Amino acid sequence: MKATIQQEDLQLLGSTLQERLVAQLPDSLDFQVKCAIKNDKLMILTQHADQVIVDTHQIFEVLEQALQWLNYQTQQVQFFLRIYGEKRPYAQHFLDFPISTIDTENETEYTTLSRGRETAEVGNKGYTAFVSSDLQQPSSFTETEEEPTIDSFPSGSFSDYLLPNSDLSLDNNKPQESEEIEEKFDLFAGIPDQPKKRQFSLSFLPLPVIVGASVVIALLSGTGAFILHRGCIISECKELQTAEQFKNEYQQYIKATESEKDLLVTQQKLDGVITDLQKIPHWSPRYSESQSLVNNFSQHLTKINQVLKALQMVSSSQKTSQALPKNLDELRNRQKLLLEAITSLETVKPDHDLYELVQRNLPNYQSSLKSINRQLLQEQAWLQKIANAKVSAEAAIKRQTTAKSASEWQRIEFDLQIVINTLKFIPIGSLGNEDARKLLAEYQPKLIEARNRTKKEQLSARLYQQAIKSASQAKIYGNQSQWKEAVKSWEQAIQSAKQVGQDTSYFNEAKPLIDNYTAFLKEAEEQFQIYGDLNQVRYQLNKTCTNTIKICTFTIESQKINVRLTPQYDRLFQANNPQVQNHFQQLQEALKVISENARLPLFIYNSQGQERYMKQPQ
Repeated sequence: MKATIQQEDLQLLGSTLQERLVAQLPDSLDFQVKCAIKNDKLMILTQHADQVIVDTHQIFEVLEQALQWLNYQTQQVQFFLRIYGEKRPYAQHFLDFPISTIDTENETEYTTLSRGRETAEVGNKGYTAFVSSDLQQPSSFTETEEEPTIDSFPSGSFSDYLLPNSDLSLDNNKPQESEEIEEKFDLFAGIPDQPKKRQFSLSFLPLPVIVGASVVIALLSGTGAFILHRGCIISECKELQTAEQFKNEYQQYIKATESEKDLLVTQQKLDGVITDLQKIPHWSPRYSESQSLVNNFSQHLTKINQVLKALQMVSSSQKTSQALPKNLDELRNRQKLLLEAITSLETVKPDHDLYELVQRNLPNYQSSLKSINRQLLQEQAWLQKIANAKVSAEAAIKRQTTAKSASEWQRIEFDLQIVINTLKFIPIGSLGNEDARKLLAEYQPKLIEARNRTKKEQLSARLYQQAIKSASQAKIYGNQSQWKEAVKSWEQAIQSAKQVGQDTSYFNEAKPLIDNYTAFLKEAEEQFQIYGDLNQVRYQLNKTCTNTIKICTFTIESQKINVRLTPQYDRLFQANNPQVQNHFQQLQEALKVISENARLPLFIYNSQGQERYMKQPQ
């Protein structure tokens, strides 16, 4: 049973992680996520087609965030990425983070049941994003780690998600159930035996006197023949004859008993014989003999009644089991009937008349009880999951009224996705299936709303950041007097700020930027009208400063041209070489022309930063 629950939880975990990839990553519809447990580690395999371009860091980050939101704890986690059809993963990631969770306790129903018997337990567990604590218990795997291959994550249904007590192989054999040691007890041990009828002794009178007196009285009353016959005195005693015959045939009746119906016939015959024997009056000379048979038959009847009552309870339980239960109380009633019947039948000892009949049927009844116990436990688990899902969904929906940021909406979306996945796993035909379908219809629109709002907030955040970035770049272009590029950047910043949605958390922050950036754009446009595009100026300066050697470097900033001689050229100039002196004059003239055309002042510095020449445009 625990393995089955683990299978469902791992399958649910895999589905949830895959949903996160779909929500967070492009092309994630081509991904498949599987989960398994090996060597006390949770292993998560993500597969994709060969042609899909993968950002491994982003995938691992999304999966890790999802596990943190699920409050997963105890076990280490290994993530793997693999291409469909490949045997080994090409990327892996290890994670080990302890997260506190809420301790849970289990309440057991029918605590008075025998210790060895399988009974259902009611688990009052807190909601932990529907990841079961069974997945967080130490396993019996060895400490040896192996690189996971394709066999580590089989492609079966439940086996895709849990392979208990194995090395994650394809072996799907069920673990053998150990035989239960069942402690026997008798629910009827405290009930006293029925009291015997009181007998009036007539031993103080001689038998002839009694008979004679009876004859005289009978003759005088006119009913003598009837009394003598009823008292088994003047004729053969039919009641005793029938009783003796039944006594001789009793064992044959018992051996022929195969069912509750057969046993009921035997009980009715035995009850009729006892009733007839009890009609013999106490003053009859055959009374003592009749009472001996009554006592003997009463013992047989008690044994038959014990078994018959148990069989009738089994029949009642089986009859109700033919229809699907409407609630847990019906299942518990079936369990109670079977349990009481089995408990009674287990007290039947080998010397009991019906021991063989009981032993033939008892294993089937015990198997039926185990089946009901498993069903009850599973139904309780599903109902508990529905209750937990409902609590989580209501909390997430309540947070929708106050959520603002993309991260808040993303968390709401994640919680609702967990709820939806959990409700989808409630099987058809279970007690909670109808409620689960209704809740799905209610929560799915909420999930869509949260998902759309998350995307809208994320888009607004990107637009806002893009506006900030474009404005920063525009300022850099302005400082470099690249007015054409500055104008483009300011326009991009304004456009991004205008696209921020009005109903998003970034709208109030983006709105004042529009007016601010518009003013900067106007200033940049004015500068561009005055100075034009300085790219041509840079081209001319770069050409002028480069000869057989690098002559100078330049910058255009703060509305001026700064030219600095290189150390190599400066040394040649200071050597008073006439050829270099003449070249410097030509350099000055060329730079002056560029300065005039650009309408920017010119400053020439030596290699040490000392000003050599300055020219304002005319």
